[in-house]
Amino acid sequence: MASRQSTPGYLYFLADFFNLVIEAMVYFASFAGPVTLLWFYRSLHPLALTLLGILGWLLAALTFTLILVFIKRILIGEVPTGRFLLTSSRSYRWMASDRLVKMMTRSPFRSLTTENAFFRYLFYKGMGMRFDTTLLIGPRAVIAEPWSMTVGHNVVIGADASLSGHKVEHQVVTLEPITIGNDTLIGTRAVILPGVTIGNRVVLGANSLVPRGTVIPDGETWAGNPAQRVGIFAGKKAAAASTTSATTES
Repeated sequence: MASRQSTPGYLYFLADFFNLVIEAMVYFASFAGPVTLLWFYRSLHPLALTLLGILGWLLAALTFTLILVFIKRILIGEVPTGRFLLTSSRSYRWMASDRLVKMMTRSPFRSLTTENAFFRYLFYKGMGMRFDTTLLIGPRAVIAEPWSMTVGHNVVIGADASLSGHKVEHQVVTLEPITIGNDTLIGTRAVILPGVTIGNRVVLGANSLVPRGTVIPDGETWAGNPAQRVGIFAGKKAAAASTTSATTES
């Protein structure tokens, strides 16, 4: 087994400085075009200039999103799951991808990735997340590792929910996928930890914490900290009652 050597502090400083430079370059590339356009047409009527400003904002948001997607898919590539040292090359790929997600969550365009279907699909699909257009994400919800997530049809992730597929402990990174089935509701401010599998027709209550590696079966309602089974989905109750009734009649 590889020895767990501590990382020199100056390397973290250099990494943060490098990330800052990259982030500044991304913002510059995103806003350079719209700002130049507004400057070139600065003599237009104020109303036309306002409309041009709105168009420029959307153009900057699109450019910003596409640059992040390009960096993730072309320059970084796939982020492997499993356990590895924090100083390994696989860890660097995870940290670089994580930085891209944080850039979006800190950006002025963050609300577009949750409230606008086009930008939500473009960003999370570009990051490698597996889902379809029926997914709804509430305001300020955080999906830390979208590339390790698989989400079914008609899923709602509530506001301020947090889904994290990583754990760092003793200089070792653990990356585990998160899977959410069809017709499932993730409540407001719920927290889902690495390696969690949630079945179909599941309701996860608000403020719930789902521990690492938990498997929630189909048709159940869970809540609490840590989350526990508190009931079954109404649709499952109806199906069970119908089955019982049919059995009795026969």
